[in-house]
Parts: sequence; C-alpha cells; structure tokens
Amino acid sequence: MNRLLTCTSILAICAGLAVSAARADDAKPQTVPGAGSYPATLAAEITRAKDLRDRGQYAEAAKALRQLMLVAGNDPRVAGEYGKVLAQQGYAKDAVDVLSKAVQMNGADWRLYSALGVAYDQLDKHAEARKAYARALAMKPGEPSVTNNYAVSRMLTGDYDGAVEMLASLKSSDPKIEANLTKAEELKAAHAPKAVQAEASPAKPAATAIANNAAQKPNAGVYMQKVPSDPKAGPVRDATGAPQTLDKKPVRPVLAAEAAKLNVAQSSIVMQKVPVDPQAGPVKSAEAKPAAKKSTPQMAANKPATPKAPPPSLRTASD
Repeated sequence: MNRLLTCTSILAICAGLAVSAARADDAKPQTVPGAGSYPATLAAEITRAKDLRDRGQYAEAAKALRQLMLVAGNDPRVAGEYGKVLAQQGYAKDAVDVLSKAVQMNGADWRLYSALGVAYDQLDKHAEARKAYARALAMKPGEPSVTNNYAVSRMLTGDYDGAVEMLASLKSSDPKIEANLTKAEELKAAHAPKAVQAEASPAKPAATAIANNAAQKPNAGVYMQKVPSDPKAGPVRDATGAPQTLDKKPVRPVLAAEAAKLNVAQSSIVMQKVPVDPQAGPVKSAEAKPAAKKSTPQMAANKPATPKAPPPSLRTASD
C-alpha cells in the first residue's frame, strides 16, 4: 500500500513538471527554425521580409516567407506578406489564393484587400479587382495607395476619365501618383474623339493668318503661272472670243457617186453555188427528217443500262 502511494506521488510530480514546462514554452517567443543569425521572433522576421520586399529584393523576401509559411501559415500577417511578394513577382494566381486565405483570417486589414485587387488585375479579372479596391476604400476612405491602384485598374479597362478624376482628387506630390496622372491624361487625350481633338489642338499661327486672308480676299495672293509660248504654234487666241465653227469638209465626190450606184435590193443579192464533192455522197435536204426507229424488246434487252451515281459514301474526288 505504501509502495502504491509512493508511485502515485511520483506520477503527480512528473505531470506537474510537464505542465510547468509547457507553460514556460508558451511564454517564450516563437522561433524560426533555420533562421541562423536572423531575429528570433516571428514579428521581427515578418518585418525583415517586408523590408526586403520594399527594397525590391523579392526573391530573398519570398524565400524567408516560405519558411515562415511552414511554421506560421495560419498567421494573416505571414500570409499577407507572402501574397504581396507573389503578386510583385508576377505569380498572380498563387497570390490570389494566398491573399484570399489571409482575408478570411483577418478581414479587417484594408491592405490585404488592396493587394488582392492588384493580383486580380494581373489576371485581367478587373470586376473582382474593383470589388476588392472598393472594400479597402470603405475601410480606409481616401487612402492614396488604394486610390492609385484603383485608378490604374480603371486605365487597364479603358476608363481614362475615371482614372484621371481619381488621381487628380488625391492632389498628391508622390512621384508615382503624379506619373500615373500624367499617363492617364495622355491616354485620355489619345483616345478622345477626333472632333474633340481638333477643338483642343490650337491652330498654327501661319495657317490661321492664311485662312483669314483667304476669307477676306478670295483672289488675294493667287498668281497664275505664265504659259510658255511656242513659236510654231502661231498666235495665241483669246479665250473670251466667240467660238469658231469647224470647217466641215465635203465627202469625196468619187465615193459619193460610187455609193449612189450601189443597189442593195434583195433581187440583186446572188448566192454562190456550193461546190460538189463526189466523195461526200448525195446532198440530203434539210427538210427531210430521219425516220425514228422502233424499239423492239430485243433491242431494249441489248441496250446498256444507264449507270447510276454511286452513293455519297463511295464517291471519289472526281465525282
């Protein structure tokens, strides 16, 4: 009995030590396996990956975030940063999957919706992208980064008026936003109707002066080139003179007299006799018709049958 009580006491002490050790492990900061000299906490590692992404070192940032996804894939911060890196690397489909998962875990982060809109734009799913941008702006009204991304999405769909309006409303001195505004204005002018372009483009001063001068004086400044004279052509006649009639030469008398002697009556037409060919046999009259041969049963039996066309499935190209 005393031995049983002793064993029970030892087990209780071991269980208490295990619980204390587990609580101590939970109190410790999470570490990243294989991080080496990198910061030990998860938050510091996420910050480091974000800094790499901001510096444009997307491959290094993606490598670090892939390791974090193995140990903390359910953390929306890790999934969000990894999705942004994938979008900036051009892996739009994977970015949409990761960012959609991050949004499900933390739907209150407007940055995730903005990044999701960028990934949708890369897949040419602009309707989904607009929904994501609108959701982000609902959480963060007037946010320049989201508005800029939304304006770029409008440019991709040909809505240059909307893009210019959105970018101009920011009144931002950010070089990226100013460059996008300039590009949107250029695209808007290039795709404007021709009539609007003609009204917007100022007329050249020289062309305007010539047009005004021509309107006031229709014949002013118009000079006719002098026609070169040909000594063999004779004197030049004034075009304003009365028209002269052309001299009609009479028909040659000899030809007229010969034409008058011609008699084209029916009685004067003589048919030439057709020469006879002794080897051709007697000439048959065109009025005589050959007698039709009567068909007998024997002749009908000997007559070959008319060939029928082959069925379509057996026809060749020559058919």
